[in-house]
Amino acid sequence: MKIVKVDATNSTNSLAKEINRSDNFQNFCVSAEYQTSGRGQKSSKWESERSKNLTFTIVYNNLQLQIKHQFVLNALICLGIHKVLKSYHVESLFLKWPNDILADQKKICGILIENAISGSIIKTSYIGIGLNVNQQHFDNLNHASSLKNILDKDVDRDQLLKDLIDEFNDLPKHIHDLNPEVVLDQYKARLYKFNTKSDFLINDSLVKGLIKDVDCSGRLNVDFIDGKTGKFQHKEIRQVI
Repeated sequence: MKIVKVDATNSTNSLAKEINRSDNFQNFCVSAEYQTSGRGQKSSKWESERSKNLTFTIVYNNLQLQIKHQFVLNALICLGIHKVLKSYHVESLFLKWPNDILADQKKICGILIENAISGSIIKTSYIGIGLNVNQQHFDNLNHASSLKNILDKDVDRDQLLKDLIDEFNDLPKHIHDLNPEVVLDQYKARLYKFNTKSDFLINDSLVKGLIKDVDCSGRLNVDFIDGKTGKFQHKEIRQVI
């Protein structure tokens, strides 16, 4: 996979879309030393210190994935990052629904996937990944951390990016052969506090419940301690770390 490296950009997802309009790469990656306007889900901001972390976007063209399986792609990206970080001996590592990575109950990675859709088919996917690597201080972000804080040593960012790209390089070739239910089972097996009492925020109200399932559309199924149940899309509910 070709890697395009830049010093700074407002967003690697935005830059990747610009590159895709003018070049004929099949699949490629855009990596930036610094993002001036990095985004998380639903336009939330992603903070990252210059030359300390990994901020990059993987682009899959001609993906031909049914839109009903878009959460399977999300789950595979989460699982792939989890696998690579495990190889770096990162302990207490969990996925947090829908697309964050936690270590020692702190967020170290966020993912933003944007898809170009034609009818019911995802033609192109822009997979933005922000991974905290060697940054040590996170102002006003009490639940953020980094690999350096967890491992107590610097991590080679170039090697880590290569390891991640190697993990994802062939994903488009085999995603159509995977059983979505098996992928979701693997995702749930690594999910933070799955089937364990947890706190959630719904419309600023704190409630307690248990995550019972994540379905193929990516909805979080929760049983609340008051006996009620609910199925939620992202931003309709937030699990408290």
